[in-house]
Amino acid sequence: MRIFQSILATVVFLCCFSAVAMEETEITPNKYVNRPAPLYEIPPSSRFMVKREEMEAPEIVYYLTKPKIMPYAIAVLCEGSSVKGDLSSVIHFHRYFLKEFKGLDLGVLTIEQWGIDGNQIQDEVFWNHYTRTQRLKDHQTVINHLKNESPEGWNGKLVFLGCSEGGPLVTDLTILYPEETCATINWVGAGDWSWREELWGFLQVLWKENPECKDHQIKIGECSICSKDILSRKEYDERVDFIQNNPTTDNDFFGMTYFYLADAFQKQPHDYKKIRTPFLVVAGAQESNIQSCDEFVRKAMFAGAPITYERVEDMRHWIRQRPDVIEKSFKWLGEKLLMNEK
Repeated sequence: MRIFQSILATVVFLCCFSAVAMEETEITPNKYVNRPAPLYEIPPSSRFMVKREEMEAPEIVYYLTKPKIMPYAIAVLCEGSSVKGDLSSVIHFHRYFLKEFKGLDLGVLTIEQWGIDGNQIQDEVFWNHYTRTQRLKDHQTVINHLKNESPEGWNGKLVFLGCSEGGPLVTDLTILYPEETCATINWVGAGDWSWREELWGFLQVLWKENPECKDHQIKIGECSICSKDILSRKEYDERVDFIQNNPTTDNDFFGMTYFYLADAFQKQPHDYKKIRTPFLVVAGAQESNIQSCDEFVRKAMFAGAPITYERVEDMRHWIRQRPDVIEKSFKWLGEKLLMNEK
């Protein structure tokens, strides 16, 4: 009997040990394709929190993956814009490019937006706080926190990667942290024009291509609900002025709340001379804002910024559909990091 109990105890121990060994202790790479984004239990050892400046505001949640080699720089990844009905955690953006950054021995940092914490998403809370200004402020709060309480092995240096809406964000962060920045990658998010002009350019392309309205299963030009938003320039400027004076989350214009747009319309131009570290701009020549991107590059280079421009002739906005462009971007980053070490 005692022999049987001993054997049983050993089996139970081994099963428990195997379960613990199989449990993920750090974030794993995953290039998911299908939406909605898959559920993922984030390892507690990779999840951190820091207090926001706003009174009675929830803490900022952020994720940090540390490399095996020390000392290391941290890559700050900034995802693109959010749309109603399709909110998800930044952890999926973190996991999507994790393998490439680990291959460069970099740490990886991503920051949740207000109202999202892993699989827990508070839709109304998110939209009541979703602006470009809030995203920038949250990133500054986390970076300043890391500078004050440095993670073990961090050398104090940062790499920035932003995609789409994350592009203007990493441009601002590059300018705000010139001494800490090693290099920046801006994927399909660089532009010199104001958001008023870029949105107008997008609407002109939308009207010309006349795609199917996904909400109402009919061509946008034929959709009585959506076509009213495709306006003349005079009507468009009047709508923008109205939005700026009425920054509410109750109304939206082409999927973005007036609250979000009013903030975006107030964005000031970049001070290009403050970009002092290697900066890669990637853009598709078939994008609606390609001329704005061209102007960004022209002005930045004129100001002496060390810009590398990849203007991809056969590409539109969706860079994840271009693994060749992604691979080339990480090769560029690896070369710049190597030069920085010398």
